[in-house]
Amino acid sequence: MNDISLGGLRRRRCYLVRHGHVSYFDADGRPLDPRNVPLSSKGLAQAQALGRALSEVAIDRAVCSDYPRARQTLDQLLVGRTQPVAMLSGWREIRAGRLRDIPEHALQQEVTQAYALAAQDGATFLRGEGWESFQARILAQLNALLADPDWSSALIVSHDAVNRILLAWATGAGLQGLAAFEQDHACLNVLDIDMDGPRVVRALIRTQNFTPYDPVKTGIGPTVMEHLYSAIDPRRLHA
Repeated sequence: MNDISLGGLRRRRCYLVRHGHVSYFDADGRPLDPRNVPLSSKGLAQAQALGRALSEVAIDRAVCSDYPRARQTLDQLLVGRTQPVAMLSGWREIRAGRLRDIPEHALQQEVTQAYALAAQDGATFLRGEGWESFQARILAQLNALLADPDWSSALIVSHDAVNRILLAWATGAGLQGLAAFEQDHACLNVLDIDMDGPRVVRALIRTQNFTPYDPVKTGIGPTVMEHLYSAIDPRRLHA
């Protein structure tokens, strides 16, 4: 996308992508280290479908979190390009606590309602990283990216909660609005940001949670966190 100048404002475009499908549990139902899980074959196919949708899109900057699933997804989006990639730890997903530390009677609510609870005072994600500090980390990454004037179109591949923070920021909803912004695997969000010099004037959401492998969501029913809960075997956690 070429720069659009409107009354002295500069419009910049961010393509926000969530990584493709992964499994967070092994074949026996035991949790895996989420920092290291790779894309599944399904996730690879999802990323390839999105790559085809973005094949004609000009990209000036490509960044991703330093988790394997984000970089593997980005690689599929950049097939045939020589675009340099910045892998940054600041774009990592919010850190969960240990699921086994959540009592079995509270597990369903705390997992399936994790985003709805984010705005509560002192709220954490599954008894791990605090939501307020996570929000500050992600917005600091966005501000650092916007402070670089040498791009007009950026591709950011990261994670579910990361994208929700950015979309909630764009709408002014903050942590209270996170639950509304579903982020399915290998989804695309298009966010335009109008700037007056270094100052953000407004943000426009052009596209939200688009999945080219299932455009009208016929095969996607549960929410992200409902899907996660369905994969948990409480007997394995609390044995």
